[in-house]
Amino acid sequence: MSFFIRKKTGGEKRKKGLKNQNVIKKSKTNNVESYGMQEIIPSDEEFSGEEAHSDSFSSEEETEQEKKLRLTKKYLEQIENEEREKHLDDTKDAIAQRLKDEALEEEGRLEKKRAHEYENSTSEVFHIFKGHKLSITCLAVSTSEKIFFSASKDCSIIKWSIEEKKRLKTIPGGKKGAETTHRGHTAHILAMALSSDDKFLVSGCQNKIMHVWNPDTMELLKTFHGHKGAITGLIFLRGTHQLISASGDRTLKLWNLDEMGYIET
Repeated sequence: MSFFIRKKTGGEKRKKGLKNQNVIKKSKTNNVESYGMQEIIPSDEEFSGEEAHSDSFSSEEETEQEKKLRLTKKYLEQIENEEREKHLDDTKDAIAQRLKDEALEEEGRLEKKRAHEYENSTSEVFHIFKGHKLSITCLAVSTSEKIFFSASKDCSIIKWSIEEKKRLKTIPGGKKGAETTHRGHTAHILAMALSSDDKFLVSGCQNKIMHVWNPDTMELLKTFHGHKGAITGLIFLRGTHQLISASGDRTLKLWNLDEMGYIET
């Protein structure tokens, strides 16, 4: 039996075709993988955008305490810069002193040295005001420095004009025992105070009584009782209508003149 051996040309071509297909498949796979990597890896712009978003989110999470701390640091830096501009030798001491002064001024307890400003000044008698019969015990000057009030042991209060150099009005003193009928004091007046807006004038006497007056008309507005001793001191809290009274009974009392009432002892 005879047979023929043929060359395997077709098979080789087929193998080559398969190889080519494998190459194409691999190249397609590589392209897909590279494309997938491009989708997964974020760009620099996206990354920077995420950082900006996180920063804004963290700033929104700032607590109230952190905000106060930040504002305090900013305020201290501002003061430090201002003091540095003044060429002070010790900036830290200057800042501490300024903070202390501001706190005292806010409480109305700041004391400033002024005597050195008048070293070279010469005092002259401006005018002599006469009107009281006994010793003058206290004075109160208006904010405008155009009017002042004087009180005396003769139980009277006099309103004076500094510009016109004359007496404007007098509240005469009364006799002892006439407290219920007399519009004024019947004992030595020991203290007097005028509010910073010149709206209220208060006077206190040995009879443990405080009278509240209208400085413009000298009309009696209110009479306060409460102390067990003579009224020895009166003062308004700065910028308010709250009055502090001191007495021989060793107590201090706080009053509100807006409501014409007592607050506490």
